[in-house]
Amino acid sequence: MRVLRYMSLRFLALATVATLVLASIAEVLDLVDNAGDILDRGQGAAGFGTYLLLRVPTLISHALPLGVLVGALMTLSLLARNSEIVAMRASGRSSWNLFAMMFPAAFVIASVHCVFLDAVLPKTEQRLALWWAEGQDPKFDGAKPVWLRIGDDVVSFEGIANRGRTLKNLKVFERAPDKTATGKLTATEARWEKKRWMLTGATYASFKRGDSNVAAPADGEWKTTFTPADAVAAMEPFGQISASAAQAVISGQRVANAPLSFYQTQFHRVFAAPMAAVVMLLLAMPAAFVNWRDARSAKHAMTGLALGLMFLVCDGLLTSLGLAAILPPIVAAWSGTLLFLGIGAWNLNRMEQGLARPSRRRTLALETGR
Repeated sequence: MRVLRYMSLRFLALATVATLVLASIAEVLDLVDNAGDILDRGQGAAGFGTYLLLRVPTLISHALPLGVLVGALMTLSLLARNSEIVAMRASGRSSWNLFAMMFPAAFVIASVHCVFLDAVLPKTEQRLALWWAEGQDPKFDGAKPVWLRIGDDVVSFEGIANRGRTLKNLKVFERAPDKTATGKLTATEARWEKKRWMLTGATYASFKRGDSNVAAPADGEWKTTFTPADAVAAMEPFGQISASAAQAVISGQRVANAPLSFYQTQFHRVFAAPMAAVVMLLLAMPAAFVNWRDARSAKHAMTGLALGLMFLVCDGLLTSLGLAAILPPIVAAWSGTLLFLGIGAWNLNRMEQGLARPSRRRTLALETGR
């Protein structure tokens, strides 16, 4: 039990430090890229603080898989350098035992990552998009309004205020079930009052024969399932979304701001992405074979690093294919994780067997030397 706690806590500490260092580097680069826009808002240090608070969770989530890989490599390398792995092997422990002793820390990291993806990031990313859109100098291009589909209708607006309760320059293109346009509703402003939208400066033009393009005043209630929460989500259409929200869109209970494949893939990624912590730990296990008296053994640590980077590239590519509906969502979300779990297990088992059974070439060389 003491060895289990020692291994897990050491790995957890180094993985956390590595993740925070990587996230800090990414944050500095991100601030350099967006400092001008933040200063243009006229909020000074408060603007930088707000941006950092809302942006850091996303950067930590992105840095977490690589941080786990670096933390695992550092843990195993330090153990090898201090001859602790040699002592463990002398007591009869295999590399799989080392993996099992570090697995609790990987499980904790995966659980935290899942909470980030499902509960923290959807809120912080939406609040950051809202913060950009509602400033004195909003980071929002009015020439490129937000477009989304509500049922058969197509809706666009050029800005929001009051946390999504006010829409600016609203346009609604009504369509029949066969997707043909039947009318156009425009309004300079739409306000959410008493759980309904009230239009100001609105006109309606029908596209039906006999009264085509004849605009008529249309101030009053706009009957729709669209809500202020949907307006905020539309500001970040391809941002992180929780599993429950994705399921609501898939079942038709919420408005879709992106293709259906996006929500299907995101639903699976909430559970598949945290598994990267386990994958990275398994891929880093060859570092347990590093021998500090043999420079050639450094290739084992490099193998773990290379496999981890390959996993990040492969997993990201497959996820993108799922978001674009090129691959089935469940295949895109899970295939990279399962593939590299298999590769890591095969590689570790191969190395463990090679350690237990010396190669024929080495045996012949020793016999010849005698």
